[in-house]
Amino acid sequence: MNAYFILNSALNLIGALVALAVSYYGFRYGKVTGSSFLKTLSLGFMMLGVGLLAQASAFIFFDLDAVRLADRGTFVYSATMIYLALQAVAYLMITVSYARRVQGGSKAAVETAGLAVLALSQPSSLLLLGTHLFELGELVLVVLLAMIVFQGGLIYGESKNRLALMVLGSFSLILVAHVAELSASLLSSGLLYLVGDLVQLAGFGLLLLFVLRSGPDGRN
Repeated sequence: MNAYFILNSALNLIGALVALAVSYYGFRYGKVTGSSFLKTLSLGFMMLGVGLLAQASAFIFFDLDAVRLADRGTFVYSATMIYLALQAVAYLMITVSYARRVQGGSKAAVETAGLAVLALSQPSSLLLLGTHLFELGELVLVVLLAMIVFQGGLIYGESKNRLALMVLGSFSLILVAHVAELSASLLSSGLLYLVGDLVQLAGFGLLLLFVLRSGPDGRN
């Protein structure tokens, strides 16, 4: 088996396990504390975990010699597009959840979601061209994550809370990871893509630590 696919699949599998752990503990502590943010985090990272499992399976499937190359390529492409869509939904949910905390009330959250969808719908017309779909998807994720990081910075600037800083740090790492993966695709760099996977794993790990430290006494 190709070393690149082994490492990529391993990073995706580990990332999936960490994401699902974030989902599990977010759900568990969200019920105890009544934190809407933890509940949103739980649902969002459940999507990310499942998507990463699909991505890892696709890379393993791609390296099977018994399967026709055309079928392998189709499966990997489909899994990648599904994962991109799941990420977009997950990060949009988190963006809206943060907007409710920053601006207050569901009206502000709806307005933020509307602005995000409006902004992202402009380049989405390129989907009809059938070109550079991965790059377009990554660009959408970078925009959503930038909004999350900005709002996280506002929350930390106001509260100076250590847990808020952990969330800000984790999503900053995830943002850097997607910038790296977008650059990797544009530059056709497998190494840069692996670096993006490693940075994303670090972001997921820091977010898991945040959830675990929130605990039953957290009010985040």
